[in-house]
Amino acid sequence: MLQITKKISFPLFIWLVLLFFTTFYLHIILYGNRFQFFGLFACLQALIANIVYFYRVRAKKTNYVYLLAISIFYFLICETYQKAAIILMIGFLPLILAECYFYFPTNRWGVTVIVVVLISFTFLFLFKLYHLINTFISFDGIFLFTGILIYYATLINRLVLEREKNRLLNEQMDQAYHGLEKMVVARERTKFAQSLHDTVTQDLIAISVQLEGIEHHLVLPATKGTSQQIQKVKKFADQAQQNLRLEIQRLKMTEQQHHRREQQVFNPIITSFKQKYHLDIIYSSSQQSLRLKAALELTKILTETLNNVVRHADSQEVVILTKCNDTKYRLIVSDFGNGMKATPLNSQGHFGLAGIKNTVRDMGGKLLIKSSLGEGTRVVVELPKEVVVSE
Repeated sequence: MLQITKKISFPLFIWLVLLFFTTFYLHIILYGNRFQFFGLFACLQALIANIVYFYRVRAKKTNYVYLLAISIFYFLICETYQKAAIILMIGFLPLILAECYFYFPTNRWGVTVIVVVLISFTFLFLFKLYHLINTFISFDGIFLFTGILIYYATLINRLVLEREKNRLLNEQMDQAYHGLEKMVVARERTKFAQSLHDTVTQDLIAISVQLEGIEHHLVLPATKGTSQQIQKVKKFADQAQQNLRLEIQRLKMTEQQHHRREQQVFNPIITSFKQKYHLDIIYSSSQQSLRLKAALELTKILTETLNNVVRHADSQEVVILTKCNDTKYRLIVSDFGNGMKATPLNSQGHFGLAGIKNTVRDMGGKLLIKSSLGEGTRVVVELPKEVVVSE
């Protein structure tokens, strides 16, 4: 069945209005103003025709009752306009015949009867008012317009079907991409967790063992304060080891969802820096969901940025802001500390920022840094909108 979009309704409305008023103008020329309210009657007919076809466009399908109703309406307006109806026949009858053509596979006998009655009535009507040659010329015009309508209606239908197929294909590709993304992220998380277990965890255990060895050698009373400091460092190393094991266990867990809420990604990092370094962090979220791959990378970016604040900025206040529009996702981290000179990121002392820049570049975004000595630093990470999951 032919699918017609609402975009057709406006040109169809213009076409029918022009047909009826051109017919009305020809009727005045041929017969004069025989009826007092004939102009109002013509406007009413044009309005009825447009309402019927507006309903047709919205319904997106033809039925038997509709064809009968529009055929009866065609008979009535032909009898009303007499010779002037030839304009409506050439412009209006092709619409009805095209509708019959597309409804033919559904009801062959009914459509055949309607088409035979319509063509017979039109032929006899024209032959009664015009010569036989004029009748055949008029039928040539009717069949020509009918063929053009059927051709373009079929073309539009194919375009609509192709667009629907492309939409379904895009949805399938998007689902496949999400599945592949989940698989890649799960593999990276497992690899990252294994790397943490093989390196950092073992190093922390070695530090704890060495601290215990040093503590056993400190037996003099003068070293009591040093021993207490060692106990604090050892306790901190043990706590870090436990936290790291929990993080490794979380990383190795299979993710059941293909995205993470932004707050779930950023809040643990912010809480950790608040507790360890007593930073006053103000966080304003864009309330978006991030793809797993993007969430993992943004975790590294935010952690490295806050590390730079702790090590170099000498600032206790940090503002973290995220924004999202139709094209970009932005992460903005601002501090009010020492600031820095405008030097290349790959120069000595900026290895962390250079790593962030490389990560952002690999994600298809860009890194902007605004900083002045004594006025703080503002780091802006701009990423494509695709890092956000539409919900």
